[in-house]
Amino acid sequence: MENISRYTIIFISLILLQILVFNNIPAIGMISPYIYLAFILILPVSISPILLLLLAFLSGVLVDLSITSYGVHSFSTVMMAALRPTILKILAPRIGYESNNTPLLSHFGTSWALKYITLCVAIHHISLYFCFTFTFSDLGFTFIRMLLNIALTVFVIILSEIFVFKK
Repeated sequence: MENISRYTIIFISLILLQILVFNNIPAIGMISPYIYLAFILILPVSISPILLLLLAFLSGVLVDLSITSYGVHSFSTVMMAALRPTILKILAPRIGYESNNTPLLSHFGTSWALKYITLCVAIHHISLYFCFTFTFSDLGFTFIRMLLNIALTVFVIILSEIFVFKK
């Protein structure tokens, strides 16, 4: 029960941060960190795949509703969540994961966390940007914007893991 309430607080906090703060920072301009992805990234390794996809869909829908983006965040977040188990298998330590492990920087180290977070965020952003643009025109501009947004999102998530999601 403690874990459910902890994850509920994290979920609500990250969604509200995304909607109320990060979606409304005019100084950044055309890029914005998607901190709400941290919720999907920190869920336990042993979470049910169906529950993982449902939580990803719910978080994506809430962000979509806040900025009227017509499902692109839902699609991209579900895509990331669907590929998360494969990424975890690829990056699995030699001894494997314990069932109650949470994929955090403090558990597996900086190198592992950086690979994990970057791969997941890249999957999300690639699908997000191509759903948003739905064209290959201005591919260079879209690619640069996507890379900047991936870097900013990874940076913000790593900072949040260092300062907020400690053991």
